[in-house]
Amino acid sequence: MSKYSTAEENLPDDTDGEIRLQVTDTDTKEIFMTRARVSQSATDLDDPEPLTVVRGPHENIKEDWYIEILESNPELDEIDEEILRDCIEYSRTESNVINARSEDARALLQYLVAIEEFDSVSEAVRTIISAHMQDDYPELLDAYMDVKAEQMRDEMSTAFGEHK
Repeated sequence: MSKYSTAEENLPDDTDGEIRLQVTDTDTKEIFMTRARVSQSATDLDDPEPLTVVRGPHENIKEDWYIEILESNPELDEIDEEILRDCIEYSRTESNVINARSEDARALLQYLVAIEEFDSVSEAVRTIISAHMQDDYPELLDAYMDVKAEQMRDEMSTAFGEHK
């Protein structure tokens, strides 16, 4: 029987039903995404395995949960390009500031800047998020590049069509 762990911050607010969750196999130390069901009671799951949920400022508080892994490293469901287009438009017209509201994350990012790993907190965030997206959501990045390319073609066609 495998044993897994995750940080409380990885759990969604509503853990009923199927969820996507990043877990660590405590034996192999492999970190991966899962499609799973989780519960604080083993009887709620068909094939429960131990899951340790860590929380607290030093992740030193541990709770015993259970996980039923349905799929390891699942791909996202089919990408909804209409939602993706709306998100692209929103990012064009609204603030592009990403706010994690996390003192801990800010301190760690600031440390990376202080030791000159990155030139700025913004660069650190962009680099780290890009790497994470490439590793865990490659199909979303592919869809994003396709939609962006389509939008650029449409904009160029419109611009050149208007200036004949």
